[in-house]
Amino acid sequence: MEPVNLALLVSIFTGLLILSWLWMQYRFKLKMRLLIDAPGTRHSRNDLFQTLFEAAPECIKLQAEDGLIEQINSAGLAILETSMSSKIIGQSIYGVMAAEYHTEYRHLTNRVFKGGTGFMEFELVTFKGKRRWLETHAVPLRDEHGKIYALLAITRDIDKHKRMTQQLVEQRNRLNTIIESEPECVKLQDQSGIIIEMNPAGLALLSATNPDGVIGHSVYEFIREEYQQRYKELTSNVFNGVRDNMEFEVNTVTGGRRWLETHAAPLLDSNGRVSALLAITRDIDGRKKNELKLRNQQQELAHMCRLNTLGELASGLAHELKQPLCAISSYAESAVMLNDAQGCHENKKVNDILHKIVEETARASGIINGLRDFVRKSSPVPQAIKINGLLDEILELMEPERRRWGIKIDVTIPAGLSAAWVDRVQTQQIMMNLINNAIQAINESPQSKKLLEISVLEKHDQLHIEVRDFAEGISELLRPHLFTSFFTTKPEGIGIGLSLSRGIAEAQGGQLNYQSVQPGSVFCLIIPCNIPRR
Repeated sequence: MEPVNLALLVSIFTGLLILSWLWMQYRFKLKMRLLIDAPGTRHSRNDLFQTLFEAAPECIKLQAEDGLIEQINSAGLAILETSMSSKIIGQSIYGVMAAEYHTEYRHLTNRVFKGGTGFMEFELVTFKGKRRWLETHAVPLRDEHGKIYALLAITRDIDKHKRMTQQLVEQRNRLNTIIESEPECVKLQDQSGIIIEMNPAGLALLSATNPDGVIGHSVYEFIREEYQQRYKELTSNVFNGVRDNMEFEVNTVTGGRRWLETHAAPLLDSNGRVSALLAITRDIDGRKKNELKLRNQQQELAHMCRLNTLGELASGLAHELKQPLCAISSYAESAVMLNDAQGCHENKKVNDILHKIVEETARASGIINGLRDFVRKSSPVPQAIKINGLLDEILELMEPERRRWGIKIDVTIPAGLSAAWVDRVQTQQIMMNLINNAIQAINESPQSKKLLEISVLEKHDQLHIEVRDFAEGISELLRPHLFTSFFTTKPEGIGIGLSLSRGIAEAQGGQLNYQSVQPGSVFCLIIPCNIPRR
């Protein structure tokens, strides 16, 4: 906005100077005509002309067609920084005019001697060696027969005006250069939100390659809806003369999102009124994402603390529950023995019930032991593990969740598989995470089949355990981020399950991969087999 104000100031100033000069010329000519035509005057026309010629406040000169100065007044000598007319009369105008303007001045002279008029700006070099800007208006001077015999020029000193204009232009160019090269966004905006100016850095923030796609548009086309009301308050504050700042998100021209921080101040016109909002805006997208990552890490730390507490509670509960479970099992076994000893074979139903009590208490004890091992913090210990037994343990732990949602789980395990060489608890953690994710995906897809398939294959001394759901699947846009820490599509998720699972798998010499199928998704856990050394 400021360059526009400077240009306007220069234009107004130049116009005022031209009007002033025209008014002075009019008054000068009017006085001369009145004096010459006044009745009863005792002066000759030549005397009056000479008097006015010398008294004129601006340079007046007579010049021949070849450029020789025939006559010049005192104001003209003053411009040349001399009081001696002999130094210039009879000399060529080109001797004091800067060389780069000679050609243009010759064209002006030729035009005047053909009956036309001329105007130009040029620099001359005074007798003291100083360069000075002049503005000349030239007309033909005719004798009583109408023949042009000289060029009459009225010339005035515009050096201060010219240099001030040059300074303004230089300042404007410097300001434009600074703004254009500024690494942060600089923009001017009116009160309604229309973008008046924006530098290349600002266009880059919006991913715009063409200024026409931004300048002249409303800033609210880019600011996300949830921040628009606050930005309107900022604009109102600035146009009331108050600086303001805020952070907000924008939609870029290419459809992306970016966090920005803006500092806005009022831009005043020559009358002291706020004419525009001047904003310096920087990209804080990386900082905001790091802050989000830090918050997620803090939440994860809190979550890990809760898991640690849960582990301690689980160990305590396991210890406390094992005693009554053992007692129940012992009582049930004693009852079976007593029943058999008394020969009460007709109470076969009672025996069956007592046997079931023993079996269920043993199963409950096993579940508690498995839960305790799962939450217990311990160093990984690889060992030879039969995959079918491991899956049985995991499915037993997941059984309440499966029943809750009415999901069928089909398991396909070929006979004769090699044992896996992994840490039992860590592998349980991976599989439980994959199965739990699959159950959630099925629940979030009401039209999907309530089926989860687990299959195991042995390939090249590795076991491939595939977990497949029949839900809607994962969009192609999100797949590259699946195993990125803190990335999640779940409203209440924290985004570490898959990244942690992949890290565990790789630490054991395996892999965890995703495959897209129709319908649904397949996560494949690859773990090493227990190959005997030769």
